[in-house]
Amino acid sequence: MKASRKWSSMTKSNVNRGSEKLLVNDIHKAKTILKNINWNFYQRSTLSPHEVHPFDCRKHHWFPATFVPEIPFTLIEVLTLPNAIVYDPFAGIGTTYFQALLLNRKPITTEICRVSIEYMRSLFILFNPEITFDSLKEDLKEMLKDFNQHKDYTPNGSENALIDKLRPWYSEKTLKQLSFLFLKEASCSDKVMKATMRIPISAILQTASSQDRGWGCIADNVLPKQKQVKDKEVFDLFNKRVNTLLKDISEHLKYVMPDYNRLYKELSEKQTIFYEDARKYETIPDNFVDLVVTSPPYPNMTDYVTSQRLSYYFLGCDVTDKNRLIDPNLEIGARSRRRRKDSIDRYLEDMQRANEVISQKIKSGGYACYVMPVFNVDNENNRNRKRIVQKVLFSMDECGLIMEGEYERILPTIRRSHNIKWTSLEREKIYLFRKV
Repeated sequence: MKASRKWSSMTKSNVNRGSEKLLVNDIHKAKTILKNINWNFYQRSTLSPHEVHPFDCRKHHWFPATFVPEIPFTLIEVLTLPNAIVYDPFAGIGTTYFQALLLNRKPITTEICRVSIEYMRSLFILFNPEITFDSLKEDLKEMLKDFNQHKDYTPNGSENALIDKLRPWYSEKTLKQLSFLFLKEASCSDKVMKATMRIPISAILQTASSQDRGWGCIADNVLPKQKQVKDKEVFDLFNKRVNTLLKDISEHLKYVMPDYNRLYKELSEKQTIFYEDARKYETIPDNFVDLVVTSPPYPNMTDYVTSQRLSYYFLGCDVTDKNRLIDPNLEIGARSRRRRKDSIDRYLEDMQRANEVISQKIKSGGYACYVMPVFNVDNENNRNRKRIVQKVLFSMDECGLIMEGEYERILPTIRRSHNIKWTSLEREKIYLFRKV
């Protein structure tokens, strides 16, 4: 990717100087703090309303199996110093990235899901401290007045969106309103306005869909039956998303640290959000990262790519066309491969390769934090997954990553109730490693 090469060339001149200084806190002091934290985070944060606090990316776009922002926020704050380089190799929707940004660290991230990449890049644009959010809201309200209910916007939809692929998922009225938004977003030349539109449009595609039986049906391409098809108020959904998004960002920007403006300007001149595979990633130099915070894919638990099928269609990508879209093939531990005999062993191979590359990026003395599942042993499937996860963790030592601590958390019942695949997963552990 051209952007990746540009970022690499911009940073490599400073890599040697930057990588010599390790911007992390003492491991013994950090462990004392970490062991006294209630990692369940059931209660609301006790942070002062007048200081920077975790930003919940999940509020603004649904994505499966994401972790709560309090986890990376706490780890970054306890383990690193300002300006530390924080890397998430499995970005999801950028939870680690934006906690690092708000804490005045330098975030870098990789992800193979294009929907995630577009979400994160759009969100980063909106974290510009110079944006006037009130005028942005007014401009969007005026834009919606252009809609003509007697006009058919679906024949072309936009130069990008795959309208024919989207059509079976929505009522005629709903698709017409969505197509209007597609056209407005595609023709928008202002990057701030475009980002403000792109996130809510992508976010409401699942809610506005007539398939009401969960993300698994969307991932498996199970179209809604005729009796399920119903009209949805697209513009109401869109407006609510816009208002919530802009309010949330503006509230967080009120309490950023004094050096935030300088940091944002520096990061905006580079590419820090990469559409790349963590197993092959070469853009980040070796011995460059102070801290890795990530939640790797869990074995056979979810489909990160195809769960975003509708948003892929909006972006002009057909998830069923494997000759043109490589994202599904790059996914580690996909639920869609769960019936293959080699799926668990393949997961282990993929994670071991990823860990080798990730370890190379970390400075000597730097840290890595992995959030991993704790499977019950009530059936053979879970026993196999538990065995493989343990092998993944044991292999970290071979990569020069020594375990320094582990912290258990209980998953809230509401998360498990969203999908049957999560009903047997009641606990997770946060593992802390140090690069030797």
